[in-house]
This record gives sequence, C-alpha cells and structure tokens, in this order.
Amino acid sequence: MATLENVKLLEAKVSRAVELVKQLVRTNAALTEENKQLKKKIDSLQNQINELEFAILGYKEDQQHIETGVLSALDRLNQVEDSLEVKTDLERVAASIPLNAQPEQPVQNLPANGEMFHEQGYQDSNAYSS
Repeated sequence: MATLENVKLLEAKVSRAVELVKQLVRTNAALTEENKQLKKKIDSLQNQINELEFAILGYKEDQQHIETGVLSALDRLNQVEDSLEVKTDLERVAASIPLNAQPEQPVQNLPANGEMFHEQGYQDSNAYSS
C-alpha cells in the first residue's frame, strides 16, 4: 500500500520530470532555431563561394588576356628594336661613304683568248697543232 510519504516522493519526482521535459523542449526549440540560422548561414556562405569561384575564373581569363597582350607588345617592341638596329646599321654604313665619292671605275673588258694570243704575236690558235 502506498503511504503518504511515497506519494509525496512520487509527486516530487514527477514534478522534476515535468521541469526536465519543459527544459528539454526549450533547449530543443533553441537548437532548432539555431539549426535554421546555421543552415541560412551555410546557404549564404555557399553563395559567396560560388560568386568568388566565378570571380576567380574571370580573373584567370583576364590574366590570360593580359599575358597574351604583354607578350604581343613585347614581340612588337622587339620587332621595332630590330628594325631600328637595321636602320642604325644602314645609317652608319651610309655615313661612312663620303658624299663626293665617285663610283669605282668598271673593270675594262678583257680580250678573249684568241685576241690575247693575236696581240702577243700568235696568229691563231692552230699554231700549236702540227
């Protein structure tokens, strides 16, 4: 049989269990709300990650365009530099030629073999034949 003391003990334990359940319900509600906020934050951060990845891809493309442009500009500068060196070399050569220089005298026409022998007293090229 239940005594008054056992009923009071049971009542105290039930009361503590009710308070514990109320506390667990409040904690559960708080954790559920925190979970929702964290999910929203995760979604927001994931969107930022996606935007940053897209920006990185854009920067990489821009970097490639810049690199191509710089290499092209350097190539053009090298071509200009080379042409200036050739022009400078030509100017040096032109400067080394005196302005009043006469063209060299052309080589006089040399006589053909037969004429050369004729001038030296040989009458024709058959003179050696017997």
